[in-house]
Amino acid sequence: MHSERQVEFLVLAFLICLVSAPFIIGGVIITTVQSDGEISSDLEPLDFTGDSAKDDSSSNVESVMIHTPLPEEVRGFYWTAVTARSSRGNELLEYMLETGLNTVVIDVKMDNGQLIDATEYSEILGKLYDAGVYRIARVAVMRDGAFAASNPDLALGSGPTSDYWRDSTGSAWVDPAAPEVAQYAIELGRQFYEAGFDEIQYDYVRFASDGAVSSIVYPVYNGLETKIEVMQRFFERVGGTMGEEGIPVSFDLFGMTFESHHDYNIGQRLADVLPYADWISPMVYPSHYPDGFKGLGNPAMYPYEIVKMALDSGTRLIAGVYAGSEEELRARWRPWIQDFDIGAVYTKDLIEAQIQAARDAGASGWILWNARNVYEPANYFGK
Repeated sequence: MHSERQVEFLVLAFLICLVSAPFIIGGVIITTVQSDGEISSDLEPLDFTGDSAKDDSSSNVESVMIHTPLPEEVRGFYWTAVTARSSRGNELLEYMLETGLNTVVIDVKMDNGQLIDATEYSEILGKLYDAGVYRIARVAVMRDGAFAASNPDLALGSGPTSDYWRDSTGSAWVDPAAPEVAQYAIELGRQFYEAGFDEIQYDYVRFASDGAVSSIVYPVYNGLETKIEVMQRFFERVGGTMGEEGIPVSFDLFGMTFESHHDYNIGQRLADVLPYADWISPMVYPSHYPDGFKGLGNPAMYPYEIVKMALDSGTRLIAGVYAGSEEELRARWRPWIQDFDIGAVYTKDLIEAQIQAARDAGASGWILWNARNVYEPANYFGK
């Protein structure tokens, strides 16, 4: 069964063809004390070294953070909230220790948007911390049925006779233009960073792309500004706030944002995210590129070429509007790569090819995606 993320990519592939046919809880001691779409040409590299001793005086909770240091190379994979809170998490931790994986990305909300209490992660966060594992909290933002249900005035609608608009997987979404959506993302980032996660990763940071998009009724977005402008404001507010508070932050983007400054009608562009992110994770799953992309008949059969070309393209695309060196720029990439069978059976060789491509492209790491958290054993260290 395809995950929601995979279904969306398959839909977006069609759009691509049209548009671009060319205490200690988990290592944290907490003491509570009240205390127009134009691309900028003056982007500066963010000053982030992985040192957790940053000024967080803007927070209303004064904390002494004990965070896992950022690995020199992030070798990560994804866990659902269920995995993290069950014996499966312990099994995968053992797998990490055996294979050299050093980073885990964990959902802090269920697929339906239901928020998990941060204390429910305390046990596994502690075990991961003791093992030296870097812990990333994944926060899905605009695709969030629970937040939509509790804030119906911010949910996308389908007209006067229905309640919510839903995508092709049945999920409700919230309006990207609503300030409350950005504020909620910020509050969740603070909460889970204080709970012991080492980084906050935001996903679904865009307008909806699949389903009956033309029937969407926006409660806040009025079309007087572009979707690009809406998302520029979101990235500045959320990423900027995280940066000011010393909270490491990354954003998940569609792989095609590394190919063009076009926003593909979802408001998402690499140039608008980069100034407000420590790292960017493009979802460069080879199977999700359209057949014939850049002359490759079935892109799923060319994992090295797809990942390498994508990261190289993104570097070229943004180099003209970025003040840092190419090496600094490439180090900001941390791609999601494929460990699931779509387009081809993904053997260890195909997985390792993607890893090698990320390294050859100068990325600071990579993260494996499998919606069921069942991973094909591979050599993660490389040559």
